[in-house]
Amino acid sequence: MADDVHDAVHDSDAADDPGARGELTVRDKVAQRLAVHAARLTDGVHPHSAGLNKITGRELPRATVSIAGDRARVEVSIAVAWPAPVVDVGAAVQRNVVDALRTYAALTVDRVDVAVDAVLPAATPSRTVQ
Repeated sequence: MADDVHDAVHDSDAADDPGARGELTVRDKVAQRLAVHAARLTDGVHPHSAGLNKITGRELPRATVSIAGDRARVEVSIAVAWPAPVVDVGAAVQRNVVDALRTYAALTVDRVDVAVDAVLPAATPSRTVQ
């Protein structure tokens, strides 16, 4: 008898668990914004847009994320300020993007490709986006 009451209490606890009542869907656009934000917070990465890119809104960093189930593949384009080591900055962007998508979107990241689209002179404030 006591076991029946104990089981009933645990069954009702499972029904109260938010994870048991629904599912989480992370849209590609949300994951893209998380990836851009993570890249932007990486030391050595600078926001940048110039020429026609200012008009078209193709500023750096930018990201493309493809999600299948709970797995993601990411492509990130960044601008790096001279004399930061490009390889080190790219590796840091990869780590930060993986951590952000894992932490905030519960995604398993299979791949993060980083493209350095611009290397900026250290003093180029007029061409960067603030």
